Amino acid sequence: MINLDRDRIRKLLTVGLVGSVLCGIGDLLLGYGANVPMEGLAGALMGNAQNLTDAQLIAGGLLGLVGILLEGFGFFGICRLMVDAAPGPARLYRIGAILYIWLAPIGCHMNVGVINMAFKYLLEAGFEGAIDVANTMLVAFYVPIFVLLAIVWMPMLVIAFRAFGRGLTPYPIRAKWFNLVCGAVPALVVGGVLSAVGPGTEALGSAIATMSLSFGNALTFGGLLATMPTEKRFQEFRERIGGGNVEDRLV
Repeated sequence: MINLDRDRIRKLLTVGLVGSVLCGIGDLLLGYGANVPMEGLAGALMGNAQNLTDAQLIAGGLLGLVGILLEGFGFFGICRLMVDAAPGPARLYRIGAILYIWLAPIGCHMNVGVINMAFKYLLEAGFEGAIDVANTMLVAFYVPIFVLLAIVWMPMLVIAFRAFGRGLTPYPIRAKWFNLVCGAVPALVVGGVLSAVGPGTEALGSAIATMSLSFGNALTFGGLLATMPTEKRFQEFRERIGGGNVEDRLV
């Protein structure tokens, strides 16, 4: 069975792009606030918690939850692009997408909103151990999930990069650059520069840095949608697969 249904893949990629936008808005809400210098992991990740409103924290967490879920569905579109020519790696990619849907929405994004809110109110109450409590919560609940997600995500990035780079999808080889890293790293750099410039741009810089992963996913889905090959190109690739001319070269 050939899985290269162009219309279905386009719909899945569109769902992923919409998810990236929603997650990006959630990140913007969670990140848009001036940082207050603090020590420890909580200070590095949540130094702006005091300057975020409850509405930002709640909406940011919920939008990120929905957005990441939709991103996970979008990854199945990428899986379909490679599954016929590289079935083994595509199965690993599919498992990664399933684990992403399971781990990321609540385990990472919603979790960040909850811990931020708890940290904010501990600080407002003047609790001297607020930093210690926040650090403990991050280490106990956030860091393990993020590490697991990174372990899941890295193979997905490598598999997709190699599949596009080796011509195992209908896309031209240059499509391999539509990936998380190429979108996230520039966003981190821009966010860091704006944060360092001064108080006037610090909140925006923090927001852009927080949105870096969403920028990366938006580049992935948006780039693949914008450069999607024609149906003729898809048909030519189907014929190559049907004729046995495409090998699973990623194993």
